[in-house]
Amino acid sequence: MGYAAVLGAFLIWGLTPVYFKQVDTVAPLDLVAHRVVWSVPFLAAVVTFGRGWPAVAQALASPRTMAILGATTLIIAGNWFLFTWAIVSGRIVEAALGYFLGPLASIALGVAVLGERLDARRWVAVALAGAAVLHEALRVSGGPSAALLLGASFAVYALIRKRIRVDAVTGLLIETLYLLPLAAAWILLQDGAGLGAGGVRLDLLILAGGTVTTTPLLLFTIGSRRLDLTTIGFLQYIAPSISFLLGVLVYGEPFGWERGLTFAAIWAAILLANLPARPR
Repeated sequence: MGYAAVLGAFLIWGLTPVYFKQVDTVAPLDLVAHRVVWSVPFLAAVVTFGRGWPAVAQALASPRTMAILGATTLIIAGNWFLFTWAIVSGRIVEAALGYFLGPLASIALGVAVLGERLDARRWVAVALAGAAVLHEALRVSGGPSAALLLGASFAVYALIRKRIRVDAVTGLLIETLYLLPLAAAWILLQDGAGLGAGGVRLDLLILAGGTVTTTPLLLFTIGSRRLDLTTIGFLQYIAPSISFLLGVLVYGEPFGWERGLTFAAIWAAILLANLPARPR
């Protein structure tokens, strides 16, 4: 059950670009606003079904928890917008690179901020990831690429969320509640933010944004309670791998040798970071 749930979560996350490609005539900010608004009732139903309202009430009663979730709300909102913009702008490969970088960036932050120790193998992995980041930064003109910003924001978000004991569903519900007034106001100001402009099919797809957001999270939450972190660590690369293949093979995004060098360094770093430690 746990394996199937986590696998399902990563499969859905990997296929998410297919959904956003179907609604790419709608502005990214409008899509994010709908993603927030329609996630709230779905998450509320999940919390109700899982009898999680006491945990929500406990989080709401803690000023420290609410302050930290306020900070993570800003980060995850930026991450959502950047990911949506990347997909509808034909940058699926770049977005996939960002989510390959995320776990490696988390390792680097663990060393720099939390004082965690690495063995020689993981130091090499971090160095390879750093070289890939530098190469990508030099390769892309006009500032940091979406990949670097996605990877960095994901890692910082995960680091801050480690500071509080709030489960994923409770945290996401509170984050979306923080964003709900702004998202709802934006949709109203934009006269529906895309609704009614492209027919019933597009409207239904836009309204499905909340389900697309929260279903994989629910599956991941269910499965992660039943699997060890090592297994999850290997499975988490399924999502960006699927997105990468979609970008190159289905949507025909360019993948030259320069981008190939970046991916080669990242994949080598991932392999090193996830190799089992030798027994002493």
